[in-house]
Amino acid sequence: MIVNDQLHAWLDSEFSALVDFARRSRSRYGFSTLDARGEADEAAGLQLWINCRMTHVFCLATLRGDESAREFAAHGVTSLRENFYDAAHGGFFANLAYATGKPATDGDVRKAAYAHAFVLLAACSAMQADVAGARELYELAVDAHAHFWEAEFGLVCESFDRGFTLSEAYRGANANMHTLEAMLAAWDATADPRWLDKAGSILTFILGEAERIGWRIPEHFDATWTQLPDFNKDRPADPFRPFGLTPGHGIEWARLALQYWAARTAYDAAQGPSAYEKTDASPSASTGAIDLLPGQARALFGQAIADGWCADGEPGLVYTTDFAGSPVVHERMHWTICEAMSAAAALATHAQRTGEADVVAEMTAWFDTFLDFAKRHLIEAPGRWVHELDRTNAPAGVTWPGKPDVYHAAQCVLMPNLPLTPTFAGALKEKSPAARPYRSRSI
Repeated sequence: MIVNDQLHAWLDSEFSALVDFARRSRSRYGFSTLDARGEADEAAGLQLWINCRMTHVFCLATLRGDESAREFAAHGVTSLRENFYDAAHGGFFANLAYATGKPATDGDVRKAAYAHAFVLLAACSAMQADVAGARELYELAVDAHAHFWEAEFGLVCESFDRGFTLSEAYRGANANMHTLEAMLAAWDATADPRWLDKAGSILTFILGEAERIGWRIPEHFDATWTQLPDFNKDRPADPFRPFGLTPGHGIEWARLALQYWAARTAYDAAQGPSAYEKTDASPSASTGAIDLLPGQARALFGQAIADGWCADGEPGLVYTTDFAGSPVVHERMHWTICEAMSAAAALATHAQRTGEADVVAEMTAWFDTFLDFAKRHLIEAPGRWVHELDRTNAPAGVTWPGKPDVYHAAQCVLMPNLPLTPTFAGALKEKSPAARPYRSRSI
């Protein structure tokens, strides 16, 4: 994406401000969620997915040259290994008590693929940043991942009890989306092609399902991966499993499809076309499908914007719609704008590579639109992003009270200045003056 000097300076400054805000979340046993004032929400405990996201962001800051962030990244890795890891059964506890660091016994104590995907992401970003203990955390995350991966489907299941003996019947696209993200991170950090094959399997299935319903992402499935269109109809604003369709996820899948395309094309160029043959891990992959991914990413982005942007007459992306694209939950989540900025930047960068000036102009205009919205409605001060707005774009907290994390915002201000690569960590490492020469992804 073409970034002028003024925007470049603002993006750099805002990333640093976000990292500074995130430092406030450090606690004795990990990282806390933050309330609307930016103070620790002790009642919420220390949540696994938040700790992983914070660790990931501090790794990105370290890779950008902020050595003061390394201590925070190391704290995150240590907390995950020593406090969150379940030595008795493997995997990681979902939540720890803020004051004691002991596993919480109330609320949801299941082990979820969603949160465990972020363990893998954090470990891989930490490996890229050479954080102590990162490789050991990666090995623990890989062991946990083996429980969730269902080879017969080429997808991950949703959750287990503590002992990994009983899986729930529900299956979700959201957990698979973030597992795909983590697999790209694992591929980028280790060059193990099995991660790339598994990522391709997830992406192929979800894109196939999306095409069937007009390039909208179906979210909910049963244990045989049959769509459940009425799931949570009585709980439409659920933070992780809302009823209907989530335009922000269509946008997020678009970005990930492009990052997978970047990974796969680079690998195939190094290995030859035969590298993307059908495998047990990637049951529906085909060489020709890779060439379709950029167009499919544009289709996902375009449909999500058509359904979600200004859908009720006010600027912003509505949280959810029904299957005809009509709004269901009108609140606007900050992460949807962040992902829209990231996807628009990625689509513009891809179009620059292919010489499509009209697409570059269109996506740059969309990026500017989303950034303007963020500055007007979300960013109350540098590094402090309101997480939820109501349908009039006033601050709200129906689904996401407080300012729990900075992951989406940090990534969206990085994307315009990065090449199109599998991961943010890998791209930053390549840009770093101290980075090693770009490596072939061969084994």
